[in-house]
Amino acid sequence: MTANSGAGMARLGYYLSEALDKKGILKDFIVYSKGKFTTTFKSSPVSPLSRYVLFFLNKLNSYFHFAPHKFRLLQEYVYDWFCVSKINKDTGILFVTQPYLPRTFKKAKRLDIPIIFIPANPEENYIRKMIIEEQKKLDIVVVDAYTYAARIALFNKSIQYIDKVIGTYPTVYDTYKASDFKGEVIKMIGHIKPDFNAVSIENTKANTGTFKVGYLAHTVALKGLHYLLEAWQQLKAEHAEYNIELYIAGKIDTGIKSYIDEHFSNLSNVKYMGKIPDAPAFLKTLDLFVVPSLIDGGPYTALEAAHYAIPVLITENCGSAELLARNESGCVIVPIRDAKSIKEKIEWAYNNREAIAQMGMNAKYNLDTYRMDELVNDIANYLENNLKKINN
Repeated sequence: MTANSGAGMARLGYYLSEALDKKGILKDFIVYSKGKFTTTFKSSPVSPLSRYVLFFLNKLNSYFHFAPHKFRLLQEYVYDWFCVSKINKDTGILFVTQPYLPRTFKKAKRLDIPIIFIPANPEENYIRKMIIEEQKKLDIVVVDAYTYAARIALFNKSIQYIDKVIGTYPTVYDTYKASDFKGEVIKMIGHIKPDFNAVSIENTKANTGTFKVGYLAHTVALKGLHYLLEAWQQLKAEHAEYNIELYIAGKIDTGIKSYIDEHFSNLSNVKYMGKIPDAPAFLKTLDLFVVPSLIDGGPYTALEAAHYAIPVLITENCGSAELLARNESGCVIVPIRDAKSIKEKIEWAYNNREAIAQMGMNAKYNLDTYRMDELVNDIANYLENNLKKINN
C-alpha cells in the first residue's frame, strides 16, 4: 500500500489520511490488507489475519471459480466482520469509502459516532433499477454486483446507519439526493485524478486520413456500447462514403455480446479488438473516444483519453464529463440512451477535424491543470470542522 498502489477511492483515502494526519486528527487509516508497505501516517490492516484470509479466499476462488458478484460480497462480509473491532469510544468520526459495513456501522451508532460516506458510484438502487430496465429492453438476464439481490439488501441495511453522504461527482450527488436516503447529502464536486506519467503534447494536428473512433471498457449493458453501435449503424446508412472506422476494445460479457451479435453483426468498418495489452497505445491512434455509459461515476478511460489529448464524446451521466467540460470544453456531452445524438456528434467531429483536434487539447489542459489536492483539502477541512463541533 503506497500513494500509487491504489486507484479511485483508495487513492483518495491515502491522500485524505495524509491531510488529516497533518492536522493532527487522523486516528487510523484502515485498509483490507497492508502487506509490506508503509505510510508516513498511522495506517493498519483491518486485522493481522486479513492478509492471510484474502490469500485463502483467492486460493479457493482459483479452484472453484465463484461468480464474481458472490465472491465480492463474501469479501465485503469478511471485511465488516473484522472492522467491528476497530471501532471504539475514542473514534470521533467514521469516514468510509464503501458502505457494506452494517455490523461496523451498528456499533458506531451505539457509541454515538457519526458516519460519513463518500461513494465512488451513484446510488446503488438507482444503478440496479437502470440495469434491470436495460436488460429488459435487450431481453437478457445477467446477475452482477449491482443487481445481486443479497448485495443490494446489504447496501440497504447499511445505508440506514449513515449520517452524511458526500457527493463528489454530480451523478453521485444527484442520485443520492433523489434516493430514499434519510441523512444529509453534501455536494463537494471534485475528481479523483489518476497518477498518469507526464506527457507533453504541444499541439495536435487534424487527421486528414481515416477518422478513427474508439471505445474501451469491460462491456456490460450499463456501458451503453449497443447505443454506440446503433449510432454507427445510422451513420453508415446515411454516409457510406465516410472514411471512418470504429474500434471496440475490451472484454464483452456474454449477455450483451449475444445481443450485439444478433443485431449488429453486419456493421461495416467496425473492428473488435478484444482485451488489449496497451491502452495508451490504443488511445493514441484515435481521433475521437466515446464513453456511451448509462451511468458512471468517473470513468478512468475518459480521463486517460484526455491525458493523450484525445477528444471525448461522453454521456451526461458520467461524472468525468464535469471536469472535461470546464473552461474551453474538451468533450462533447450527449444524453443517455440516445443513439441519434451520438451519431450526430460523430458526424460533426468527422466534418470538423480542426475543431475536434483542438477539443482534445482542451481536454488535456482541463485534466493537467486540475488540482486534486483542493478536493482533498475541502474534505479534510469539512471533517475537521465536524470534529470540532462534536468535541464542543
